[in-house]
Amino acid sequence: MKKSILLGSAAALVAVTGAQAADLPVVEPVDYVRVCDAFGAGFHYIPGTETCLKFSGRVRTEIGVRSNDDNGVDDDTVDTSFLNSNIELVVNASSMTEVGMLVGQFAIAGSNEGSIDLGDAWVTIGENILVGRETSRYDFGGGYGIYDGFYVDEGINQFTFIMPFGNGLSMTLGLEDGRDRRAKIAQYAGTTVFDTGITTTVSAGAIVTTTTTTTLLAGSNVGTDATYAGMEIPDVVASLRISQGWGSAQISGALHQIRSITSVATAPFGPTFTSGTVVVPGISTFNVVSGQLDEDYGWAVQAGIELNVGSMTKVKVVGAYADGAMHYIGGADYYEAAVDVLTGNITDTMSGWYVLAGLSHDFSSDLNLGLTGAYHDFDDQAEIWMISATLEYEVVENLVVSLAGQYTDTEEEANVMLGTAATDTDNWEAKLRIQRNF
Repeated sequence: MKKSILLGSAAALVAVTGAQAADLPVVEPVDYVRVCDAFGAGFHYIPGTETCLKFSGRVRTEIGVRSNDDNGVDDDTVDTSFLNSNIELVVNASSMTEVGMLVGQFAIAGSNEGSIDLGDAWVTIGENILVGRETSRYDFGGGYGIYDGFYVDEGINQFTFIMPFGNGLSMTLGLEDGRDRRAKIAQYAGTTVFDTGITTTVSAGAIVTTTTTTTLLAGSNVGTDATYAGMEIPDVVASLRISQGWGSAQISGALHQIRSITSVATAPFGPTFTSGTVVVPGISTFNVVSGQLDEDYGWAVQAGIELNVGSMTKVKVVGAYADGAMHYIGGADYYEAAVDVLTGNITDTMSGWYVLAGLSHDFSSDLNLGLTGAYHDFDDQAEIWMISATLEYEVVENLVVSLAGQYTDTEEEANVMLGTAATDTDNWEAKLRIQRNF
């Protein structure tokens, strides 16, 4: 009897346990991160998707020394020694879709100065569409090494259409952010003009009247640059490029809109009250304008070639010319146009050109020497000579130590219209860099 009771109880317990187990959720097998080799090394599938993700970047630190020449005089406000550190994180998401390969990439950089910057941030759709912030398709790059020349080669917002023809040949046409291509606009007096006014001064109840004359000399800069107006039309950029086993070559061009707003003070051509003095304007021989808008167009062309000389050496030559588009030839700090303050009209666009040459030689798989030389001529403004060298050694995989130096000679020209004086500045800089890539 007891045995039957025990057996019956055990059977009931098994039945209840089985019923409870049937109600438990089924545990799916864990989808561990899988290697994705379809897009190169370092990619992994995002679990549950067909998108491949890759993290890469670098950590860099530098120590160096530099000169402090300011037109032949030491500038004691310049740091003649420096230490810098910065980082960059690059994230790439790639996948194959019905419209072709879909890629999105962004980079975030930070420095020891506490700044966090967005570097590249772009999307490519198939072979034909590039949108976002990426290197301009106008650029062919600079020389070799850390100091690789004063050229454009920078990330810029763009909408670009790419047409590959096969065999390494491709053409691009796009719109790029013209705000990142702006140089300076000068203001000057187009003719010699006079304005006579009557200055009435009240002092201790007595009125003293004198006559004053204001003069603007022809060709003289009025001391204030014109203001760039808002962007109306993005820059139009086109290029034709070929890349094959022997190297690569490219020709490119850009159209750049210049929009200026003059900002000239109207006094003494209007009544003012200062310290008891009343200025009554006389009859002016011209009309002074303030906030006058005018526009013009500049352009730039560039050609470059890079050749593989054997398996260990590369050489590169790049040349460019610009008129009214100084930023495209490395002249962002110079004038690209001039405005007559008497009319508010853009009367001149400034031109210039540059040529750059570089050589890269691998002494071994770990040791490389890069040399770069360049000459810039900003017509009637400045001439710049630059030469640099970088010796780079990969101590172990992804740990690179570099020693680099650069010498620059800048000769500013005297220009009455632009209000510039003649100067000659020689500067040099050298640094030791340690970089860990990942």
